[in-house]
Amino acid sequence: MSPWVPRVALGLGVVGLIAAVVTIAVGEGGPQPQDVGGVNDIQRLFGGIEQDGAYLGPDDAEVTVTVFNDLQCTTCADFEFAVVDPLVDEYARTDDVRFELRHFAISGHDTTRAAYAATAAGEQGRQWQYADLFFRNQDLAEERGVTDELLRELAESVPELEVEQWEEDLDSAEVADRVEADTRLGAELELPAEPAVIVGGPAGEERRAWL
Repeated sequence: MSPWVPRVALGLGVVGLIAAVVTIAVGEGGPQPQDVGGVNDIQRLFGGIEQDGAYLGPDDAEVTVTVFNDLQCTTCADFEFAVVDPLVDEYARTDDVRFELRHFAISGHDTTRAAYAATAAGEQGRQWQYADLFFRNQDLAEERGVTDELLRELAESVPELEVEQWEEDLDSAEVADRVEADTRLGAELELPAEPAVIVGGPAGEERRAWL
């Protein structure tokens, strides 16, 4: 994947991205459930970046990076950590790139409970934190199952997420519609059964990459 990464900027004409020192307010989010790890890591990566539902970064960015991934796929975390997180770390705090998260069923489930949980967190501008935190704690999901108790523990660990509101949104029609729309889009694009990244440029250019 490494030869592809620079093309996010170079291949689509996003030239001259300037490296800047950015001060990130890292929130601890209060007492954390003992088993959940990676809270400070997700806040370092995403804290302070504008979010709107599935989107991360400014809405007027010239380039959109759409990520299709499955939170409950045990091999998809590798793609998240090796490809997606480094792209976010390098570009999300610029004005040039906006990221979009789409839930793409790879693990054998039609739609996954974790996808609903992350999308519900997106109602409060915390979807990217929740999704990345789930990936960092997939061992808990394997040990305990993707239970409502585990999903709530993760929600309680996301800084500044109002858990009671998250629980209401989790079973809402709006969240279900968004997850189902992601599933339909993945089918329309005929993506392989692998996590994927689609990069769209200002003039309609498009590049795709997957494992």
